Amino acid sequence: MTQNVHRGRTVRPCTRSTVRRCAGLDLKPWTGVHLYMSIRSYVALVVSSACLMALAVALFSAAPSVAEIGAIACFVIIGVLSHALLYRTAGSSSGSVAFIPFLAAAALSPTWITLVGVAGTVALVEYQSKRAILKAAFNVAQFSVAVSVAILTLIMFGARSPLTFSDTPPASIVAYAVSFVLFLLTNSVAVSGAIAISERRKLHEVWRTNASSTALYDLMSLPFAYGYAKIYADLGAGWAMALAVPLLGLRHFYRVNWQLERTNRELLQLMVKAIEARDPYTSGHSRRVAEYASIIARAVGVKPKLVDRIGMAALLHDVGKIHEDFAPILRKPSGLSPEERTTMESHSERGAQLVATVSQLEDLVPIIRHHHERWDGTGYPARISGEAIPLGARIIMLADTIDAMTSDRPYRAALGEQDVVSELTRMSGRQFDPHLCAAFLRSSAQVSLFNVVRRARVELSGDSGHAVTRREIVALTA
Repeated sequence: MTQNVHRGRTVRPCTRSTVRRCAGLDLKPWTGVHLYMSIRSYVALVVSSACLMALAVALFSAAPSVAEIGAIACFVIIGVLSHALLYRTAGSSSGSVAFIPFLAAAALSPTWITLVGVAGTVALVEYQSKRAILKAAFNVAQFSVAVSVAILTLIMFGARSPLTFSDTPPASIVAYAVSFVLFLLTNSVAVSGAIAISERRKLHEVWRTNASSTALYDLMSLPFAYGYAKIYADLGAGWAMALAVPLLGLRHFYRVNWQLERTNRELLQLMVKAIEARDPYTSGHSRRVAEYASIIARAVGVKPKLVDRIGMAALLHDVGKIHEDFAPILRKPSGLSPEERTTMESHSERGAQLVATVSQLEDLVPIIRHHHERWDGTGYPARISGEAIPLGARIIMLADTIDAMTSDRPYRAALGEQDVVSELTRMSGRQFDPHLCAAFLRSSAQVSLFNVVRRARVELSGDSGHAVTRREIVALTA
């Protein structure tokens, strides 16, 4: 499955007043211009790599035969159809299944003309989509690098083309498997690099997140690439073109499946925004907590699927506040009375009851109900302690507290990073799971999380001045 990054948010530069307000977070100015220059350098590196790889393919590959040229033309046509019918995927990307016919073409003819056909196909789609030059250059270049790696691997292993030989020895099967996997890996790392730069995250964290959602589907698709090549060699172009119909059906399955997930998430986000609109000081709170919780969960070794569910629970952790009796309390500038505090403490239970009405969210109910429980048993609503508190709830408690400490409030300014770390250490074993807290604080995720905090502070600053649009790369990744 190939993907495209599709995000463009506005990042305001750090003016003097912004730096003053963000001083507690040791905010270093990183404007949209700086971000753009970093991405441009990265694109230049990928384009240079594509040129060098193309030269290597031209030097080491044999001249294509007439039969190979015909096969490449067939799969280029199928690739254009698959590539043109992009669908949106998770996060900021869109995708296609064009890598299957492209790999089939490489299997039949590991030559320079296959590389030209693939690069030309991607360039045509980019032109038709009216992509910006920088985005189009990155797409063509990173896809060319990945295909070049696959072709050179087949050449190095001496793989036998199904067009030339009717049998496929084990050595050739190994060659195809290695080259196809390297194609996916190269493609994935290239786009993860672009996302890591644009979001100022660590490359391995971005790659692990992206790979966890697509790797299984992609690896399961690889045998179809070789099978596609074998069908062309044994049965001809007509059967290969006919096989494009179920291929496009696979694309439609991916598209419908993701659209359903996207619609559900956007509806949940809309509801959360409506709740947070009651209090300007908590605007974006749930979305930030969801992001922080995901970072912490990955840092402590939680499995990717559970990371997603914890992130979803974090997004909904304050959904109980949608009830009308919370509205006047949320707007109150002064301290709460005992009765009001009792009402506020009911939001986790009421949120859990609300979420329990959605069958697909049933597994989130315990997490939402207990996200205010403390390790020492003095939290609410059930006053449970230690390991009895669901792991997701313990993670959200940590993420929720970090966002509270790093956000301005009517009664205090946001705390600095060192103050936050000191407070987490002080409350470890009392409010927070000591093992969870220690694992997070000694991991590199601490740096990643505070980078996200800085970014959120800049985007929420609202300073006057010339806003600079963040330019993110549109990338096609397998």
